[in-house]
Parts: sequence; structure tokens; C-alpha cells
Amino acid sequence: MKHIGTNQGDSTALTVTDPLISKLRPYFLFRSPAMRHALKNLPAVAASAQTVLISGETGTGKEIVARAIHVLSKRASGPFMAVNCGAIPEGLIEGELFGHEKGAFTGAAKARKGKFEAANNGTLFLDEIGDMPLLLQVRLLRVLEEHHIYRVGGERPIPINVRVIAATRAGLKKAVEDGLFREDLYYRLNILRIHLPPLRERVEDIAYLAFHFLGRAFAEMGVPPPYPTLSPATVGLIEGLPWRGNVRELRNVMTRVATVLPQGTTQVLPSDIVPHLEDTQPHEHILIGGKHEGGISIPIGMPLVEAENTIIRETLRYTGNNRTQAARILKIGIRTLRRRLGTIGHNGP
Repeated sequence: MKHIGTNQGDSTALTVTDPLISKLRPYFLFRSPAMRHALKNLPAVAASAQTVLISGETGTGKEIVARAIHVLSKRASGPFMAVNCGAIPEGLIEGELFGHEKGAFTGAAKARKGKFEAANNGTLFLDEIGDMPLLLQVRLLRVLEEHHIYRVGGERPIPINVRVIAATRAGLKKAVEDGLFREDLYYRLNILRIHLPPLRERVEDIAYLAFHFLGRAFAEMGVPPPYPTLSPATVGLIEGLPWRGNVRELRNVMTRVATVLPQGTTQVLPSDIVPHLEDTQPHEHILIGGKHEGGISIPIGMPLVEAENTIIRETLRYTGNNRTQAARILKIGIRTLRRRLGTIGHNGP
């Protein structure tokens, strides 16, 4: 039976030297061929000085990849600065990137450096580059070509030595066709390209990442290992979900699970997962018992043995681990209950 309860195996399959692997491990956890393919050229990309365009859905880890490129590059000792182009109002993003001179506008009491100057001799990560206003795209293209900037209100060129890594959740090519993104800037950014697949296309990584996030959440709460395993039915459940929020959503769900999981639990069941899924996740399940009377959610497709184990464990939770009361509710003998508890590894009284 398939279950996840250990963190075995190398998390990467990149053919790089040992020092580089040790630098990559904090950034990547994957086993899937899809991620191996996506990141196979990462060391070569990092070694280059060219601009990089990272594409992928929200939550796939674009900034993590950008940070890894920086760590593996010759600029690793320099700063890494990140700007979300979609999160800054259009009227402020120019000053955020290029800074301003004293008196450039009302309230500019002193000169201020922008992110380009702050990232000098390092890396500037421009997330959601597709949301950058068209007029600012012109300025960015000039900076990439001429390697100097002008602060807002300034007339003196300021030389910079910055590598730009851009990221987009949407296809920039379509934005170019729609007149929302400059074609010349698109080709200037798209010299080196990395596309990150969504989590639903890297199923081999889902349970592996889930156990990692579960363990990390427990560790942050100060809970010592060993940590609960993921039951076969749980693995089947999470591997069948679309995870529209990708790795970020999976991390959030496992953090919620770890936070409320009863002490002494040895195995995470589907009933522990379902209540913490986002409303956008299509998870059909059967509700046994009334919604307000301690009902138990049983996902459709759960094996019968797993469903029975879930019912037993949830009933014990309902009775405060009173086995006699649980056996009476389940209409089974106390000996039968004890025998079943021995097969599911319950650590209650």
C-alpha cells in the first residue's frame, strides 16, 4: 500500500557538482520528470549573464527559481532584490524601480535610491512583468540596453551592473499580440527561458512535498519527530486534486492540517485533509452523520478499509478517546475495536 512517511531520496536530479547540489537543496524538492526537465539547464542559466524569463502559474515557485539562479551565479555575494510589478500602483512603480531626486515631486524631501541601484552588482527580480505599464516598459528596455538609469527628476545617468530576471504567470506572447506588452522588450527579456509546470502535471511530487510541508509545520511548532505518515487513501486524494494554487496552496493546506491534528496521531487520513481544502477544490465526499452532529466526511473513491479506519478514529475523537463509548456508538465489541486499533496504529488510551 502506498503511503508517505519518510523523506528519502535526493530531491533533485540535476547533473551538477556536489557544492551546487548543496546550494540547491533549500530551494527545490522534486522527483518528477517534469521538474527535472524544467530545471535541467539551471546551472548553465545561472552561469550566464543574460536576462532570464521564468513563466508558470501562480504558486509554482518562480521567485524560488530566481533566487536559486542568483545563488548559483557569480553575483551570489551581491544583493537580490524582488519587485512585484502587479502589486505597486502605476503612479509609484517608476520611483520604486529608479528612485527619485530631492524635490522631484511634492513630498520628496530627500533623494532616494530605487531597486535598480539597491540591486547593483546583484540580481533584480521583476515578478509579474506583464503587469508593467507600457510607458515604463520603454524605460526598462533602455536600461537593459544602456546599463544606466535616471532617477525620477534627475538628469545625471547612474551606471548600474544588475542582472534582470523577469517572471510572468500569463503568456507574454499573447500580451504582445494584444498590444499590452512591447515586442522588443519581450525578446530582450526572453533570452533564456525557464517554464515551471503546474503541480497537477508533476503528480510524483505532490505527496513528497505534502510530507515535507507537514514536517516543516510541526518543526516550526516545536513538535519533535517522528511525524505522522500520509495514508494510502490520503496520497490518492491529494494526488487527484487540481491544486490551482499549486505548491503554495499545498503548503498552506498541510500547515493547517498540522496545526489542528490531534496529538498522538500517527497517520493523516483523508478526513484530516478535506476540511482544509480551498472551496475551489472539487472534492466530492459522503457525509456520514449530520453536519452539526459530528459528521464524518468520506471522500468518494476511498478504499473501504480506509473508510472504516476513518470512522473509527473520528468516533474516538468524538468520544475523547473513550473506547467503551466508541465501541457502543459503532455497535461493535470492545475487543473488536482494540483489534482494529492495532491495525491502524492508534495511540490513544
